[in-house]
Amino acid sequence: MKLHFDHALVARLLAHAQAASEHSPTYDQLVDPAFLKAGVSSRHPTGADVDRAKIPAGLMLVGDHGVYLMSNGYPGFSDAEGQANLVAYAVEADPRTRPDDWYDAKRASFGGDDGAEFLSADTIRKALEATVGSRLWIDVTPARISCPYLASPQKNRSGRPDGGSGKAQSE
Repeated sequence: MKLHFDHALVARLLAHAQAASEHSPTYDQLVDPAFLKAGVSSRHPTGADVDRAKIPAGLMLVGDHGVYLMSNGYPGFSDAEGQANLVAYAVEADPRTRPDDWYDAKRASFGGDDGAEFLSADTIRKALEATVGSRLWIDVTPARISCPYLASPQKNRSGRPDGGSGKAQSE
């Protein structure tokens, strides 16, 4: 299911993540030994066991009370009302504006379980570039996530760029 997000807000979230020197982990990153502090070898690590400086910058695609993107920059990016994390809700799964059908969109896209998936800064940057002038979209199913990106110009036999198609492609 294609989910659509406010382009400018996603760009702000990405800028926050990229400016942060530390990042909050998703559950998958929390249990990945590559992100643990030196000397930690716990089978059940906690947030205190993670070296936040090792977590790469990016956004988290979260499915719980709606589906939204949030910066993984630490500390969180507070919103205008002082909430801990500013989020960009998917238009289709925003409980504030779609109180009657957000859950159906959440289940169809993210699945019945709650959770968070990490999307790298590079992936989000490419998706933003590919959707300039419109809403950023991410195609989400319980089994797969894909984002648009602009194909790089292809080089012809002479080594000069052909110009590329400029069409959005799935990654």
